[in-house]
Amino acid sequence: MSLDAWNADEMEMAFRSYFIPDEIKFVTLDGRDVGWFQVSETDHDVCIDQLYLIRGVRGQGIGTALVKAIISEAADQDKNVCLSFVHGNPAHTLYRRLGFRQVSEDDTKIHMRYETRQAG
Repeated sequence: MSLDAWNADEMEMAFRSYFIPDEIKFVTLDGRDVGWFQVSETDHDVCIDQLYLIRGVRGQGIGTALVKAIISEAADQDKNVCLSFVHGNPAHTLYRRLGFRQVSEDDTKIHMRYETRQAG
């Protein structure tokens, strides 16, 4: 994509459609913010739309605990969990380890799903 293709109004509109303040929660550790996540819901799914931890706290089990908590809440609502992430994201191994399976991918993202309920 060339730089002259950048459209600030379109980018701002896209940003505002993706980042919904009511869906965002901060991750706090020892009194300081160390990350954030965004979760949205449909009739059948809980979707992890964003999950970010600062570099200094990665690998300490915080992401694992967050994703497990989201899975547990989804199961309590009889919903599955979905998420997408860009190719090359090292969190891919975490999601596989927790039981997510890849359902599709495109040029930029891998889409995964965790089944908490029986089909049908």
